[in-house]
Amino acid sequence: MRLIALLALSFLSFAALGDTAADVRTRLMERYPSTPVDTVRPTPITGLFEVAMGRKIVYVDATGQYFLFGRIFDLPGNRDLTEERLRDLSRLDVSLIQPDQILEQGEGSQVVYVFSDPACGHCQKLEQTLAAMTTLRVRTILLPLQPGSSDLSRDIWCASDRQRAWSAWMLKGARPDPAPESCQADVLSRNLALAKGFGIRATPALVSPDGRVSLGALEAPALSAWLNPDQTAVSTVATEVSP
Repeated sequence: MRLIALLALSFLSFAALGDTAADVRTRLMERYPSTPVDTVRPTPITGLFEVAMGRKIVYVDATGQYFLFGRIFDLPGNRDLTEERLRDLSRLDVSLIQPDQILEQGEGSQVVYVFSDPACGHCQKLEQTLAAMTTLRVRTILLPLQPGSSDLSRDIWCASDRQRAWSAWMLKGARPDPAPESCQADVLSRNLALAKGFGIRATPALVSPDGRVSLGALEAPALSAWLNPDQTAVSTVATEVSP
């Protein structure tokens, strides 16, 4: 069936070789007005276009009638082109995280963003790991998702030294003093909106400076490998070629 579909697409592509991605996007919007289409890009296959809808990818011919759901592989190059694009689409824009939303701790050179809930046990476990990794500069975004977390998050944020209050609670279980009535901590609602826009619905959620996301409390070796994928790849190759 896939072969038949590809042959059909090849036939149609000869009739629409002049179509651009913009032409195809316009056609899709006209034919399927209720379907969200973010971007349309040409693929290495003549007449076949990539359509990104949120963090999903489908392929369509230039007429917008025939769709393919699957992956494109570059066999000689040993590349999964669809997977590469999905990784790009899943990256978050960390520039949307404003400085006044962050609790920054550590003096290391390597930055990691952490969406963390003070009422989350896994977040407390991760905090122990982060505190021991002196190479990190941790930028925490308080995300009150757990029941009862809003008041605790507000007390931490409104403390005279919020960084110290955060560490005292997460590392030692020392609850901060109640926040003064004058402190509104509207940053917490902004954090919730930011997380929703990012598609983050659970904590802890780690975000690398290049926008990759990892959910859950990683141990130090796994976290270091995740933050340094290029170094990990080089190390793996070196190991494989060693005699």
